[in-house]
Amino acid sequence: MPFHQIHPYPACDPGFRLGLDGRARFLHEGFTVDIQVRPATQEDMPPSVSEVPSFAVMMIGTITMEGAVLCEVSEAANEREPARMREALESALSRAVEEARRAVEKMVKRIEQIDREQRSASG
Repeated sequence: MPFHQIHPYPACDPGFRLGLDGRARFLHEGFTVDIQVRPATQEDMPPSVSEVPSFAVMMIGTITMEGAVLCEVSEAANEREPARMREALESALSRAVEEARRAVEKMVKRIEQIDREQRSASG
């Protein structure tokens, strides 16, 4: 899946780069997706996992529009496995766009419902 990194270091190799703060920004399907990579914690693990695996990270994708956070998705990866990191990135980008579209659709429907109720109450 093609993606376009816009921060930091957008002109680097075909992989992706994180800033020193573990963040990057991508343009995907017209949406700006902020990505944060952080070490995984025990809270990120399923109950059946008693210890956080070495080099486990969480990749969090967020889309914010007009000051409102539309979605936040997360993917687990291993920072020592470049192929898995790329898979997690691709999944986070795609899922974030899907979730943002769903969130906006739900908001529009809810606003339309509120408007109908207000018109009925005042009419």
